[in-house]
Amino acid sequence: MNIIFFGSPNYSCKVIGSLLTSKHVVQAVITQNFKNNRRIKTPVGLFSESKNINTLYPANLADKKFIKMLKSYNADLYIIYAYGKILPPELIVLPKYGVINIHCSLLPKWRGAAPIQRALQNGDQQTGVTFFKIDESLDTGEIISSYEYSIEDNDDALSLQDKLTQIAIDHLEEVISLNLNSSKFTQQSELSVSYAKKIHKTEAIIDWNNDPCLICSKIRALTAGPLAETELFGIKFKVWKARHVLYVGDKEPGTVIKFNRDELCFASKGGAVSILKLQLPGKKVISARDLFNSNSSFVHKIKQYLDK
Repeated sequence: MNIIFFGSPNYSCKVIGSLLTSKHVVQAVITQNFKNNRRIKTPVGLFSESKNINTLYPANLADKKFIKMLKSYNADLYIIYAYGKILPPELIVLPKYGVINIHCSLLPKWRGAAPIQRALQNGDQQTGVTFFKIDESLDTGEIISSYEYSIEDNDDALSLQDKLTQIAIDHLEEVISLNLNSSKFTQQSELSVSYAKKIHKTEAIIDWNNDPCLICSKIRALTAGPLAETELFGIKFKVWKARHVLYVGDKEPGTVIKFNRDELCFASKGGAVSILKLQLPGKKVISARDLFNSNSSFVHKIKQYLDK
């Protein structure tokens, strides 16, 4: 089967790689064009070019010249995984067997741009991968097949993205076959729809007045960016990993209550959050132990504060 693939981020490359080792032919790859006038290609673009695949960076998917060129491929199927733009109707009708989108949620839950992040932030225990037929609306098409995954306690946005991508790869051939041999798919229910709106940088700031479980869920959700962030003694730093712990003291939320080789602990509303991995400005990701053992002025300030 002749396939054209649409995608942009790094994890999409794994799906292209699986297609290249299959019986199918990847005729071309479509990825997002350069952003903000900076000539930085997407990971998919770089990967596709390295495999000598025809790689296209359209600024406007509705451009008549681009549509004409895409039509000339006479592709059997389009596959989309995290492309980042909605396909116009003129493109959807081109491939013989339609357009399959790979979406990292159990639709109709978490339609939209950030399903993994919103599932983690919401404290969901279940997610999965949905393969569906593209239509003209956002993630509303008929479902070909879906596959469940139980979210583990140590999953964050990065690990969950990898796991769901592997699920997609494991079932891709099966779904292509289902799409080829069936004309009846499952309509999405409109009764249980939720939307995973795009993550904004303003959401990264940790509000210590929140419940510690909610704070830790946010930290897990933002590991793929923009990363949860807080400030202490004038130093803003990123938080990569944390866990909620019991605390019954009277310290104000956002106050450091413990610092040792195992954790940097902040009071929050109704408990506390133990930071296990963090990243200071311009530095590498380190553990709480690494921070405690360092000789920086920042560490001295924390220790002096707790010694009072």
